[in-house]
Amino acid sequence: MNAMLLAAGTGQRMLPLTEALPKAAIPVLGRPMAVQILRKLGAAGITDVVVNLHHLPDVVREVIAKHDGPALPRVRYSMEEAIRGTAGALRLAASRLRGSGTIVVTNSDFLTDVDVRAAIEAHRAGGFPATVVLTTWRPGYAAVEVDRNGRVLSLAGEPEADPALVSGRFLFTGLHCMEEEVLDRIPEGFPSGIVTHVYRDLAREGRLGSWVHEGFWWEFGSPRLYLDGSLALLRLDGRARIAVSEEHDAVLDIGPARISVGAGARWHDSARIRGHVALGLASRVEKRVGIEDSVVMPEAWVGPDCLLRRCVVGQGIEVPAGFRAENVLLCANPDPDREPAAGSPRLNGLLVHSLR
Repeated sequence: MNAMLLAAGTGQRMLPLTEALPKAAIPVLGRPMAVQILRKLGAAGITDVVVNLHHLPDVVREVIAKHDGPALPRVRYSMEEAIRGTAGALRLAASRLRGSGTIVVTNSDFLTDVDVRAAIEAHRAGGFPATVVLTTWRPGYAAVEVDRNGRVLSLAGEPEADPALVSGRFLFTGLHCMEEEVLDRIPEGFPSGIVTHVYRDLAREGRLGSWVHEGFWWEFGSPRLYLDGSLALLRLDGRARIAVSEEHDAVLDIGPARISVGAGARWHDSARIRGHVALGLASRVEKRVGIEDSVVMPEAWVGPDCLLRRCVVGQGIEVPAGFRAENVLLCANPDPDREPAAGSPRLNGLLVHSLR
């Protein structure tokens, strides 16, 4: 069975972190999201996955190659010189996706404990050209309205649904199943979105199915969502966390804290770690640091006497001694000669982005 992992996006909502690290390669509890998703696809019996590339493509290739093994499907790449959108990406890769029946498509910026195999079986049983996997609606997301049989009536208000037929409002997880005929409906010659240019038409025809997932689902699409999602994973018990991802850093309960600890991560005995904290590969927390409900990404260094609460410390950066921050992302400034993006001022050589 074939699948497509959508990893070409520039990660605008995740700036400034994605200036140097593509969203698909960002680690959650120590493992890049793309790798965790590929492993879940492999566990569902999917043997081949096409990954589309555009933004920092070599980084995506490198992190996937680094974690390659029998648990991952075979990966092939589809290079996009210009962003084509979700549907356009599928059209470009169509020849690689055909020939094995049902195609699974997934974004690369969320983690979930969804049973992918069950979603595929539900799609096939429904008999629709495509089935979107939905979950409980929450503020900030477009609503998908369905009837009592699970048929999709509208996506983000289009087409307009008859209120008398609506039995539920959900959000689209970014995981969907389709038959090859859907590829033929994608327009050629311009960038296109799967919802805008394909699924709304299928909904008008009454031919778009849905399957509702009621477990864990978290999109890591912005710095704040990244922090909150990492903390949410740490709050899960071990069995529930493994259902989301079978491969992540070790999670330990130490005093008043629960910590995920990457290989080679170290913290000084005098450091005060509280709440839920992720310490990435080879990260270092020095003397008298206070840190609470935060993520320290791989190879980062937090200097003595720092005080961090609800912070994300970017990969490979050095937080100077005595630095104090709350509700911010700290990351490297990849181009000191260029004015940083709005909302991410420089401070002590770092880019500081508010998480409020």
